[in-house]
Amino acid sequence: MCLISWIIATLTTVLAASVPCLAAAPTPGSPADPLLPYLQDDDPQAHAQVLTALREQGVSPCRALSAYARNPNSRVRGNAVDAMNDAGCADFQAYSGYLLDASAGVIVALIDAAERRVMKDAVPFLLGSLPDRRRIVTGQGTWSLGEKAHHALMVITCQSFHYDPSAPRDDQRNAMTRWRQWYLAKKDLTRDEWVQEGIGRARDYAGRDYEPYRVEGLRLLALIGSPALPTLRKLLARRPGDVQAEVVCLPDEPPRVTDAVPCALVVRNASSQPLAIAPPPDGLEVRISRIDAPTGEPGPARGGPPPADRARPSAPANAPPPDRAAGILAAFADRLVDLAPGEVLRYEFSAGPVLSAGRYRVRATLADLAADLTQDAIPLDGAPERRDGKAVPRTGGAPAAIEAEAVVRFEQ
Repeated sequence: MCLISWIIATLTTVLAASVPCLAAAPTPGSPADPLLPYLQDDDPQAHAQVLTALREQGVSPCRALSAYARNPNSRVRGNAVDAMNDAGCADFQAYSGYLLDASAGVIVALIDAAERRVMKDAVPFLLGSLPDRRRIVTGQGTWSLGEKAHHALMVITCQSFHYDPSAPRDDQRNAMTRWRQWYLAKKDLTRDEWVQEGIGRARDYAGRDYEPYRVEGLRLLALIGSPALPTLRKLLARRPGDVQAEVVCLPDEPPRVTDAVPCALVVRNASSQPLAIAPPPDGLEVRISRIDAPTGEPGPARGGPPPADRARPSAPANAPPPDRAAGILAAFADRLVDLAPGEVLRYEFSAGPVLSAGRYRVRATLADLAADLTQDAIPLDGAPERRDGKAVPRTGGAPAAIEAEAVVRFEQ
C-alpha cells in the first residue's frame, strides 16, 4: 500500500470509529447555542468564555466542541479546535471530525493541538500534512503547513528521517516512507522508548561530517527537550576562543555627529571543528558611549538599535513563571546556525548619530542560545544553583554571549 493510501485508510478508520460520539453531541448553530458567539471571536478571552460556559453546564468540552466540525464557518471550526486544545483534549479521536477539513486555519489548529498534547495517534495525520505548501502568516513569522507538521512530528515521535521541504519530491516521499515504516513498527512502544531511540539517532546524526545531518541531529535533540539536554550540552561544548568576534566600522570619510556609520559584528569560527550558534531575533545589542566626555556631559550617545534588555511590560502578578527550558530549546531549534571551521557571519548595524564630537566606543553583543545551553551551573528553569544558601556562579566554558567593540571618532 502506498503512503497516501495508508494515510487515507488510517484517517477513514478513525473517522468511522468516532461517528457515535458526534451524533450524541449537542447540535451547534441552533438559536439557543450559547457557544457560537464566542467561537466566532478570535480573542483568547472569548475562547476562555467557551470553556467557562461548558464547565457551568457540566458538559465535556472534548465531546461538545467536536460537534462544531459540521459548522460551515471555518473560523468557528478553527476556534473550536483551539478551545479543545486549551481544554486539554489529548485523545486524537476527539478531533477526528476535523481531520479532512479544507481550511488551512483548522489544520494549523489541529497540528498545534497534536504537538502541545503530544498525541501519538496523530502521526498518520501529520505525515499526510507534510506535502501541504499552504502558508500561514503571523506576527511571529511565516511558514507552510508542511513545515509546521514536520516540526510537530519531530516533537511527538522524537525521530527525524532527513525530510527536507525543499528537496525533490522523490526524496520527500522516501523520507515519509521511512517515517511511516518506523511508526508502524514502533507505535506500540512507550513514548519514553521513543525518546531514548530518538536521542541515540540524533547523537548519530550530529556526529556526521555532512552539515545537514549535523544540524538535523542538534535540532532533534532540542525538540526532544529536557531528556536530551545532557547529550546536547556535550555536543555544543566549546572552549574560550573557539568563537572570535570583532566590530568593523568603515565610514567613507571621517564621520560627523549627524552621520550613521555603517558597522558590522563579524563572528568567526576559529576552531578546527564545526560549531553551532543560535542568535535570537533581537540578539544583537549595540551600545555607544563617549570615551572622552567632558565633566558633566552625558556619556551615552544617540543612535543604534535599542538595547535588547530594554524594559518590557511586566507579567501579571498571578501569572505562572514561563517554561524557560522549553522556550530556550524551541528558540535554539529555530535559530540554529552551523559554522564550519573558518566560516564567518556578519551582523550589520549602524552607529550614530551622536550628541557631540569626540571618540566613542561602539560595543556589539550577540546573545547566543547555544552557549547559554552549555551553562550547566544555571538550570534552565531560570534559578541559579545554590549551595549553602548562596548562588553558584557560572564556571568554565565559553561566555553565553558573543561581543566585541571598536572606537569611532565623530567630528563636528
